[in-house]
Formats: sequence, C-alpha cells, structure tokens
Amino acid sequence: MQLLAGLERLLARVGKRVLHVEQGVGVVTVEVSSTVRAAPCTVCRRWSDRVHGGFVRYLAERPVLDQRLVLAVEMRRFKCSDVGCARRTFAESITSLAGRHQRRTHSQSRALQALGHALGGEAAARLAAALGLCTSADTVLRQLRRTDIRRRRYKPRIVGIDDWAIARGHNYGTIIVDLERREPIEVLVGREASAVTQWLRRNPSIEIVARDRAGAYSEAVNIALPHAQQVSDRWHLLSNLRDNVERMLQRMGSQMREAARRVVVTEPTHGRQGRREGPRLAWWQRLSDDRRSIRLALYDSVTKLHTQGRTMKSIAGELDISYQTVRKFVHTGSFPERARKARGHTPLDAHLQYIEERIAQGSRNPLMIWREVRQRGYSGSRASVKACVVRLLFPQGKPALVDSEPTARTMPCPSARRAFGWLVGWRKLAVEEPKNANHERFVQALCDIEPVVAQVRSLSRQFLGIMHRRRPSEFDRWLTQLSRCEAPEMKSFARSLQADLPAVRAAFQLSWSNGQTEGHVNRLKFLKRQMYGRGSVELLRLRVLRPT
Repeated sequence: MQLLAGLERLLARVGKRVLHVEQGVGVVTVEVSSTVRAAPCTVCRRWSDRVHGGFVRYLAERPVLDQRLVLAVEMRRFKCSDVGCARRTFAESITSLAGRHQRRTHSQSRALQALGHALGGEAAARLAAALGLCTSADTVLRQLRRTDIRRRRYKPRIVGIDDWAIARGHNYGTIIVDLERREPIEVLVGREASAVTQWLRRNPSIEIVARDRAGAYSEAVNIALPHAQQVSDRWHLLSNLRDNVERMLQRMGSQMREAARRVVVTEPTHGRQGRREGPRLAWWQRLSDDRRSIRLALYDSVTKLHTQGRTMKSIAGELDISYQTVRKFVHTGSFPERARKARGHTPLDAHLQYIEERIAQGSRNPLMIWREVRQRGYSGSRASVKACVVRLLFPQGKPALVDSEPTARTMPCPSARRAFGWLVGWRKLAVEEPKNANHERFVQALCDIEPVVAQVRSLSRQFLGIMHRRRPSEFDRWLTQLSRCEAPEMKSFARSLQADLPAVRAAFQLSWSNGQTEGHVNRLKFLKRQMYGRGSVELLRLRVLRPT
C-alpha cells in the first residue's frame, strides 16, 4: 500500500492516477488514466482543451519484489487552437516522469546510468539482469552518454595536473583535479602543451597549479596563466634525487664491488637468516626431526594418560587423534619409529657400496668422493653425492667436511637502489631487512674509495631534512652547495632545479602537492582496465567525471 501511495504521488505531478493493478507471471502492470483537461502546444505554447484522441504509452519502472513493473499510461492528444500553428495536434507532456520517446521512466534511467558509471557496459548489463532490469550493454552505454555533465557553478582556484597512459609508449592523456574539492574536473586527450593551454585559458580563475617535473605542463601554465603559482610535487623531487644518485652509483660499479669485498659479514645481510649453532642440517633432516618430535610428544602424552587409568577412547577424544593411533601407541612397548621411505633407482646406486666403504675408511669429503666416483664412471652431479654422504653420516652424528671453507664471508655487491637506501638512510626498503652494521661499513668503505660519495651522502641527507621541515632559506644554501658538487649527476640535478626554481621553492612553502592527482590517476587506470582497453576515451571521461 505504501508503494502504491508513493506511485500515486509521482503520477499526480503529471496529471495521472492509478486505475488498476494487474499481476501477471513475473510482471506487474499498473494501468494509469489521465486527468488532464488541457495542455499547451509544443510549438506555439498556446493552451488547448480540444481533445483529438488518445493512446497508451508503456513505461518500464524499477522492479518490485523481483517482479518487473510496467506503467500503462493513458496519453491524450489535443488539437491546437491556433490556426496559424504548424502543428495541428500534439500530445500532453510527461517530461517529469519520462523523456520523449522513452520506454523507461527517469528512475530506471538513473539506475542504469549508475550501473554504467560503476561497471561499464557488459558488466552493468549482467548485474542489471540479476536485479530485474531487462537491458543490454548498448542500452547502458547510451544511457551513460546521455548523462549530463553539469557545468560547474564554482570556479576552480587550485588544481593538479598529471598525465596518464592511453597506450603506454604511444598515446597519453591529461587529467585535471580540483584539489580543494578533491574531484576530477577534466580529462583531456594528449599531454602536449597546446591541449592544456586551451583548457587553462577557459579557466582564468586558477591561482595555483600543482604538477610534476614535466616541462610541457609548465610551459602551458606560463602561456595561459602567467600569474598562476606553480608548485612542483615533493615526491617527484625526492624521486629525481634518488634517480641521480642511483645513476652515480651505477657508474661506480667497480668501486662498489671493491667496497663490498672490504666488508666482512658478521651477521646476515639480506633477509631473515637464523644464526648457525653447530653443524647445519639439510632441509629433509630438519623436516624429519620436526615431525619426529611432534609424534614423540604425542606418544608421551598418550602413555602418560594411559598410566593414569584413562581409557583409550577418552584419550583419543581429549588429544583429538584417532582411536587406532592411541591403540598403536599403547600396545607398542616403545616409540614406534617410522619406516624409511624406499627410494627409486638412481645413477648413484651402482657406486653406493664404494661410497659406504670410503666413509667406513674415514673419508668425509663429498668433493673428493665425487671425483673418485667420476673416475669410476659416474656422470651425475656433485650435489647428489654430497646429499648421499650427508645421509650416510647423519646416523653417526658426523658432519661432512669441505675442502676449503672460507674463514671470512664478504658482502655481496648490492644494487644501486639498495645502496642508495643505505647511503642516505632511506628506511623501509624492505620490511624484512633491518638496518645493521654491515650496511654502514659498506657505506664507509665506499666513501673511503670515492670521497665524492661522502659529499653526495651529506647533500642527500640535508635535502631530506629540508623537505621534511619545509625551510626555503635552507634550500637556497643547499642548492648552492649542490651546484658545487663534483659528481656530474648532482650538477645536472642542480641545473634542473634552477630551471624550475619558483615551482620548487613553492613546494617548500605551500602545502599543496600532486598526491590527490596521483590517486585519481590510479582510479582512472582501474576504470580503463575494467573496460579491457576497448572503451573509448569519451566513455572513460564520462565514468571519471561522474556528476555528483
């Protein structure tokens, strides 16, 4: 009844009333009669009450209780009372309920548009069918293209500009975000200065533009809005610093390898590695020992409970094991060891007796035994011989020997990116890699070999501190020191900062950055991939600039 009352209020706005409700198989049809006595002409706008005839218009509404809802609306046609009017007859207007020539109400159209904005064409059509909205992917896209991207009533003041890839390496676009309202306001095709310049000229109210270090956007702002304040993105400044330092480290490959050789590793350098205590076991030995210890603890619990007078059934229920396992543990006088798994035939089986004899003679060197069996015709790997020797020595409690085990282990040469993190103290490169003394010793050795590295390290740390504290005065002194650095990569970085000096200084003074824009670029990429790269840029723009 409430649903019917709401429908009657909606129909009363266009001069209609509910006459009859007919329920069919999966469809509810509501017959609606007209109460309009007069209507204005659609051409001359002159009112007329001369009824010419009528017809029935069927409109699809949102489904109700998993049933389609169809409105059979009676429409009246009137004769125009103006003899000079070009239109002789016209139908009454119900634009507040449905558009001209439409077979669905505005309510269902808005639902299809919302599905199209969220999912696109095919996915929206599949979801609409599950919700009871009979439609196709093409219809969803047509409804989406009819969406009115309302003209902004406000004038943007602070915007962020960034590029995005239509096809990486070939075509690019530009997205513009209102940083105050935190919403995208335009999506352009191309990232050239000409395309952005035309849009900026149509929006002279812009006062601040946050951008990356790309020169095209800077040129567009200088041409269209010379009075606007440009702000260079702080993350891109740090990224430029890292790129230049990494290029310097890549150029010093031989020096980095020499510095790594000078560092004697006293603890694990990469990843989580446990310290050795005694001879290290093979993986199959550690796994076998762990499983045996679990079974032994279970066996001890069963025997302890059984000596206390507990029944085997109650023991099985308490320990959550099978009754057969409890009975086997109770009836055996000692811990039942598992039988060794039978191995298949291997090329080493023909030489197994010889290996056992050599071990009995006291030889425990896998490399020496491998060379001997090679002379006897063995063509397998040295690792197989070593695993065999370790397996035969394991019951005796003796470890295998190595010919020349190094007394000191040196650090492997790190990559340029990892070395940059050690150099400037850029933490959180990897969660599993804590800072340790080996990293600092490597940096000190590299600074001793190349003194310019120490200078670059000091400048990089100063830049991180200035960026964190936002002190423009300290930045000017730091830029002077950077331009005097002996490393050519840092001199190039200093020249790029001086060429964009007003925008770089603004990054230390203002709180605006391109972080919001990068987030909207991420959302744009998600929508583009959701359309499998087949949708047009026009459709992508409609989905990105969804009206609120």
